[in-house]
Parts: sequence; structure tokens; C-alpha cells
Amino acid sequence: MTNNRKKLLITGSDGFLGVRTAAYFRGKLAEAYEVAAYGRRALDITDEKAVAAVFRKEQPDWALHMAALSDVGYCQNHPQESEKVNVNGSRNVAESCLACGAKLVYMSSDQVYNGCSDRGALPESAVLSPQNVYAVHKLAAEEAVRCLLPDAVGLRLTWMYDRLDSPYRMNRNLLTRLKEAQETGIPVRASVYELRGITNVWEVIRRLPACFGLPGGIYNYGSENALSFYETVRAFARICGYDADAVVEKDLHFTRNLSMSLSRLREYGMDFPASVENCV
Repeated sequence: MTNNRKKLLITGSDGFLGVRTAAYFRGKLAEAYEVAAYGRRALDITDEKAVAAVFRKEQPDWALHMAALSDVGYCQNHPQESEKVNVNGSRNVAESCLACGAKLVYMSSDQVYNGCSDRGALPESAVLSPQNVYAVHKLAAEEAVRCLLPDAVGLRLTWMYDRLDSPYRMNRNLLTRLKEAQETGIPVRASVYELRGITNVWEVIRRLPACFGLPGGIYNYGSENALSFYETVRAFARICGYDADAVVEKDLHFTRNLSMSLSRLREYGMDFPASVENCV
């Protein structure tokens, strides 16, 4: 019998998104995909020769590049390390995809919109002025990949979360912060002047197979949200069964718009539920 499974290489398979993605493709999609998953111990993406060797060995049809330094504060304090991983590492992966003919889908971030003065949901064409090291480097990675692989697909992700009873490694997400606020009595500060989407990580993962069919370019990829961050956090608190007045504190000063429009993604038949509809 002919094996028609596609070979999929995943970088960053020990991270919050990567570990779940590898499990999903190896589980529900095992008949369609042969998965080669590499965490940071197995593959240092900053090592150009090591990346090239792995791609030559695996000869993937498709690659999901999820390895990154995604802690904004850490990147701010370690800019050289951030550039090495987030920019140079992404370039190394793109070069290896080019060499072996693999279609690349890689992860970017809504943080690139941090600094936009426009109101409302922001399209991919918005004028960008990133305000932190992480955002600067994610935008630089987009440009580096685009120059090497015009047909690569970049996905700008929102802040993601998973259920608190997840068997996989957790990040510091909105649900963990609310749980901490409930337990400690120290509320989550949330601004009435901040806009951003919040997305269930499994909604992100389930749509990934369709991304291999997208034309090359950048796509906003995650839940839209018309509510302020303050309203969003209160809604999540109520859904979790907490007293929103006790676990959420109103911030009247911080202003930021990371809200993304999904208009481009919808042109290709893809969509996400709104942030609060998405909450588990």
C-alpha cells in the first residue's frame, strides 16, 4: 500500500503551542501526517548547520516553525538572545525549507501592532511601529522569511490559553492569571483603553492544516475581539466562576490596540470565534 502521508516537521515542539500541535497531528491526523517534532534540546534553531542537517535528514513536505523566545519581558532584557532566536533562527529555518522545497508556515505575533495609532480591528496592511524588542524582532523575522520564501505563510497570533486542567505544559495566560488572582486576592489589572484578541490554543491548532493551502504572505490568525481588555477579562472571570469585581481591577491609563481584523483570512474560508465565545 502506498504511503500518502505528508511529512511534517515541527520546530519548538516542547513549547506551549508546539507540544499541543505535535500531539494533535500525531493523534487525530496520524493517517494524513508523518510528524518529525523537534524541541529546543533536539534542535538549536540558531545553529544554521544543525538546522540544515535536520531538514536534509527529514525531507519534510511542510514545516511548522514554532520555536521562539516569546516572553516579551525576557526579550526586552536580553535583546541579543531575542534577535538570535527570533530573527536568525527563523531565517535558518526558512533557508532550509528553501533548500529542500518544504512549504513553511511560521508563527508571528499581534505584538507587531503594539504602537499602532489606528483604532478598531487592524488589518495586515496597518502601518507598524513596534514598541518592544520582541515585536521588533518578530517583524524583522517576517521580513527575513518573506525575502527568502515569498510563498511562506506567516501567522500573527494573539495571546493564547488552554484549560487549567490541560495535561500539557502551561504558559502564563489569562486563565492562570485569573486563578492566581482568585487564590491570592491580588486582582488582574486590565485597561479599558486596551484592545486585543484572546484565543483558545486548540482553535489555533485545528485550523493549521488549512494554512498549508494559503497563498504566501502574512495573516492575522486568532480571535477577533470588539470588547476592551477590561471587559474581556471580566467576562472570562465570570465564565470561570469568579467574582469579577474581586479578581479584576480597572486600569484607566494604559492605552494599546492589538486588535486584529480577520478580513483577509475570511477571504480563504477561514474564521475564528470571537474571544469571549471562545472561552472554556
